[in-house]
Amino acid sequence: MSSPANDSQRARSAGQRFLRRFLQQRLALGCLGFLVLLTLAAVFAPWVAPYDPLQQDLDRVLESPSRDHWFGTDELGRDVLSRTLFAARVSLLAAAQAVLIAIAIGVPPGLVAGLWGGRVDGLIMRATDALMSFPPLILAVALIAVLGPSLTNAMIAIGILLSPTFLRLMRATTMAVAQETYVEAARSIGCTQGWIIRKHVLPNVVSPLFVQISVFAGVAMLAEAGLSFLGLGAQPPDSSWGAMVGRGFRYLSLAPSLIVFPGLAIAITVLALYVVGDGLRDSLGREIRRES
Repeated sequence: MSSPANDSQRARSAGQRFLRRFLQQRLALGCLGFLVLLTLAAVFAPWVAPYDPLQQDLDRVLESPSRDHWFGTDELGRDVLSRTLFAARVSLLAAAQAVLIAIAIGVPPGLVAGLWGGRVDGLIMRATDALMSFPPLILAVALIAVLGPSLTNAMIAIGILLSPTFLRLMRATTMAVAQETYVEAARSIGCTQGWIIRKHVLPNVVSPLFVQISVFAGVAMLAEAGLSFLGLGAQPPDSSWGAMVGRGFRYLSLAPSLIVFPGLAIAITVLALYVVGDGLRDSLGREIRRES
């Protein structure tokens, strides 16, 4: 068994190697910078936005982009740029909620199934297979019909739909770690399951979990946009990018900018999340192969 000092030194060395490799991936680094700027713009939207997102000007309805209103105005004369910035808060928070719910539901049973195996593993995987057998959109709509249309309920539905993927990832990673020699050595000297999970399993499953979080944050954002487009997500006066696209679709022939800018925001943000996830996977994947 290695000493705490050696474990700490090894962790610092691995972290430095990962950081050095990730900094070499300029595309992923640029996308991460974009996500940071977007988050800051969403947090400070009350100070960044040029107008109150709820302020109506019925004399300037459905205007095209201009110097006064860079993204144009909507059907009530509200500034689209301001609404896009404030909607970023809702969309980013919704994606974070869905991923956190998926982690809370999927990770613990995945760890249990991978570490204990046997009948426990079989029972958990059969329940997962049953959940995954339902069409995702139909299941999400059914859950929202039971819980009621709201952003939180939509995120609960999306989190439940994403949880089997996190469960399967944790199960596979935990099973691989559980077969390692150092885990068997820890068991042979009487270490408890809790100690093994804390010292050996969790440090080895965190890396692929971070990659999955980055990728599925984009999936959650797309799912939220789809549900909000259907009127099952964010409810007025709150608005997400998907809800803005849904409202703007009614005026597509009169003001196409109403769906262009929030649609671009969704596409660019999801693409940035995927690219960051690929960068993390490449960097962490090399580290995992090096340590194994």
